Amino acid sequence: MIEAYFRFELLRARLKAQHSIKSKARLDCVAYSNPSGYTGLTDFVNGKGQMFIYKIPAREVIKSNRKRLAEWSLTNGKINLSSLYIEDVDFPEYGYGYPNANRLLSNGNSNPLFFFRNDCYLFITNKEISSIEVLVIPEGRNLVNAYYQRLIDGDLDKELHSHRERAKPFFDYESAT
Repeated sequence: MIEAYFRFELLRARLKAQHSIKSKARLDCVAYSNPSGYTGLTDFVNGKGQMFIYKIPAREVIKSNRKRLAEWSLTNGKINLSSLYIEDVDFPEYGYGYPNANRLLSNGNSNPLFFFRNDCYLFITNKEISSIEVLVIPEGRNLVNAYYQRLIDGDLDKELHSHRERAKPFFDYESAT
C-alpha cells in the first residue's frame, strides 16, 4: 500500500552552513525508501541532487475557503507539493494531503504533479514540524480520510516500520561539499 517513504528534516546549523542553506523553513530529505521507483517528487530535487521542501504558512500559497485551509503548505518555492492537514487534535503528529490537481500552476506553467493528482500523502511530524515523514499511497486520494484514520489507528505500523528499516540517505550531506 505505502509505495514510497521520504523523511525530511531541518538540518543542523553546521550542515546548513556547509551547503550554503540559509532558509529556516527548508526541510531536506535525509532518508527514503522507494522500492517501486515512485517519481512524484523528482521536481523537488535540485541540481546538486538534494531533495527539499519549504514548510510555509498555507495562507501565503493557497487560495481556499478559510474552513478548508491547512496551517502549512509544503513547497519547493515554485510547486506546492501539498498542504499539510492535521484534523485530529488528539493526534497532532499525523496529517494528510495530496498533490495539486490543477493542470496548470498559477504562473501558467504545466503542473508536474498533475500526473500524480490522485495520490495520497500521509504525514508524520514532530511537535515543531522540523521533521516530516511522507508516506505515498498512489491512487489513494479518494480514500485519504480512511488512510489517515488507519495511520492513527496503527494499521500501517508494520509497513511503515519496514520502510523505515530499509530507508537509506537520499543525499550524503556529511561528505558532500
